[in-house]
Amino acid sequence: MSVSALSTAIGPIIIVDDDPFIVEGLKLVLDAWGYSVVPALSMDALEAALAGLDATPSLLITDHFLPGGRTGAEVVARVRDHSGVHIPAILLTGDSAPERLEEAASAGVRLMLKPVLPAPLRAAVEELVLKA
Repeated sequence: MSVSALSTAIGPIIIVDDDPFIVEGLKLVLDAWGYSVVPALSMDALEAALAGLDATPSLLITDHFLPGGRTGAEVVARVRDHSGVHIPAILLTGDSAPERLEEAASAGVRLMLKPVLPAPLRAAVEELVLKA
């Protein structure tokens, strides 16, 4: 099954970032690739989105640093707890400190440094969605 055919048969991709331009840009790209997208600009928006989901998310893409001192690792834990399964995730950050690599590894997520280009993003999305 091709990824484009698969994308209609899988759950949505959740995007969490406090920058509306990043959320909208990622949404446009993922929509164009045929994925269903659930955007959230905060943990509160994520909670509302999770309450309205009809399907288990297939992937989570989240920024590392979020308002209120929240982190992408917290977002990953919350989505996984809500769904009851291990949702693959991509952690986006502009911070290349060794601590980010350690945090991503301990959370079991893929780390991608901003700015993220479409080709590597698509490769990561397809790999993680197909693995799920």
